[in-house]
Amino acid sequence: MRQMTLMRMADPKWVDVLKAETEKPGRTKQAIANELGTSRTAVSLIVAGKYSARMDKVSVKLAPKVMALYAQKVWCPHLRSDLAPDACRDNASAPMPTSDPDKLRHWAACRRCSQNPVSINIEVKDVAV
Repeated sequence: MRQMTLMRMADPKWVDVLKAETEKPGRTKQAIANELGTSRTAVSLIVAGKYSARMDKVSVKLAPKVMALYAQKVWCPHLRSDLAPDACRDNASAPMPTSDPDKLRHWAACRRCSQNPVSINIEVKDVAV
């Protein structure tokens, strides 16, 4: 009987950035954990690839912080990738696309994103009839 082996998926980019930060001289996992608002154990397990929780949930919490602090990037939860802050701002402030469904989905996700750098204040005024 053949034994199946699972192919390990590549780490998300934010995990690579976190690993690089922990490998810098003079940096401790405790200091990094304090900066991220998480435990040293969580940082150690993530860096070792042994974190037992679902990585998509961990990504929601830690990816934006890791990318902002250590890569000067913004983590886009819609793209599941990092963006330069200017690119994020451009996406957030762009007008609604009408001809590309993918761009429309990204635009809509931007509107709901907690990291949206553009504050959108839309006031609805009552119209007297």
